[in-house]
Amino acid sequence: MIPITRRTALILAAAGLVATALSATDGKADPADGKAEGTLTVNGKTTKVAYAYARSVPGFFDKNTNDTQVIVSDVPLDEKALSDEFARNDLATEGKLHAFEITIDATGTPISTAWRDNGFKGPMPSGLSSADVFTKKVLDGKFVEGGYKSAEAAEFFGNTYAFDVTFRAAITQ
Repeated sequence: MIPITRRTALILAAAGLVATALSATDGKADPADGKAEGTLTVNGKTTKVAYAYARSVPGFFDKNTNDTQVIVSDVPLDEKALSDEFARNDLATEGKLHAFEITIDATGTPISTAWRDNGFKGPMPSGLSSADVFTKKVLDGKFVEGGYKSAEAAEFFGNTYAFDVTFRAAITQ
């Protein structure tokens, strides 16, 4: 059997040639669909990110609009991990995932962040600081591209952390 990428499966499915796009893949989202660069630093340990994923989610403040959730990570994620934050938490606890998640509202403004990293001793921070710098290049319902950088190292329950990432990804529905 010839291996088929998620992107090719989706194109074939759109053309009516494959019944289900995901059944034609190995369950991994195609890393070519999204790219990230930069670093996540937790308690002095720096991890490079390479993968970016984005999906449309119901608006947090306005259910009549959609927000965009962006996940940047050091490893590729399968469909289960992409759709289930508890699966991502488990992977992070096991040291198999280091990720930073950004939720961006329909206006292009970050409204929340979350960490998935076992470098934190105790709870992982979520929320955001208005001092952090977000740069939106594209947010058109199909793609998201931008960057996000912490203004300075932050502290949460005795843990220090910082991030400096850029990303580009197709937005899945």
